[in-house]
Amino acid sequence: MSTIKDIAKRAGVSIATVSYALNNDPRISEETAARVRRVAEEMNYLASGIAKSLKKKKTNNILIFIPEFGGPIYQEILEEIHQALKALDYRMIVCNGDLATEMLSERQADGAIVLDIAVAPDMLEKVARTGFPIVDTRKVFEKDSRIIVKVMDGFTPVYEIIKIALAEGYRRIGYMHGSADSPDNTKRYNGFLSALADAGLEPFCELKGEFREDAGYEAIKRHLEADKPLPEVLFCANDEMAIGVINYFNETDRSLPDDMKIIGFDNIQLGRYVKPALTTIDINRAEWSRMLAETIVGVIEDRPGAASKYRPKYQIIRRESF
Repeated sequence: MSTIKDIAKRAGVSIATVSYALNNDPRISEETAARVRRVAEEMNYLASGIAKSLKKKKTNNILIFIPEFGGPIYQEILEEIHQALKALDYRMIVCNGDLATEMLSERQADGAIVLDIAVAPDMLEKVARTGFPIVDTRKVFEKDSRIIVKVMDGFTPVYEIIKIALAEGYRRIGYMHGSADSPDNTKRYNGFLSALADAGLEPFCELKGEFREDAGYEAIKRHLEADKPLPEVLFCANDEMAIGVINYFNETDRSLPDDMKIIGFDNIQLGRYVKPALTTIDINRAEWSRMLAETIVGVIEDRPGAASKYRPKYQIIRRESF
């Protein structure tokens, strides 16, 4: 493979001149620059991205840590982050598990966005203390942490929609949990509990669905096969579980929303097309995802206000299921 030294020898210039010419430095005349580029093309020269990164001490890469590669939620989040970073001349490297820890410790990027609850907070703190920018979407750090925390509000919209159900006269209200160790599930569940507590009530029932459609289906199936009564309203911590419940009802003699009302969270596209169409909460993932990208780049480039507080937006979307 040809090197800058090879190009300099053939073009009859110094190595520094080749470097300046290939990086469009105005100190090099157009005639010389054109000659250098022509020789580089003839020699099939490819600039080393690693070498450039080492020289500039910057990779223009952002690590994105996610818990899984499937599902509609992370697909949308990653696409929005990708487009926002691309507009800012950055690239994303998506990984999880042990690879995430390895890449973070080896500093193969300029910063990281953490969406994976499995990434250890103490390891993030250790890396952040070296000056490596990290934006985390979990609320697990102390106030003096160097981690920039950007959480999505799950408490307020769930609190609000349960208050609506209470105002409409419903009292037997159940909750279907996502993953027990998920901060998102915790925030949504706390909003649910707080709204019930205001009315002097407790959850009518609690089911476990693990944030998956098939698990939601199995959870409601087990509940009914155990001859347990249905709630008037079942709030599911995400749409995928709610759709699993709807699928089960549609395969049996029971009817939604006559036998039970159901509410989801996330506003995924499929929720519009199931029958009955799913009532849900839209938390504007697109805006939130772009904000994550803009925040990490802003911190890397030391832009004023990059780490300022974010006020998430949400919208309750009522359809046929509630």
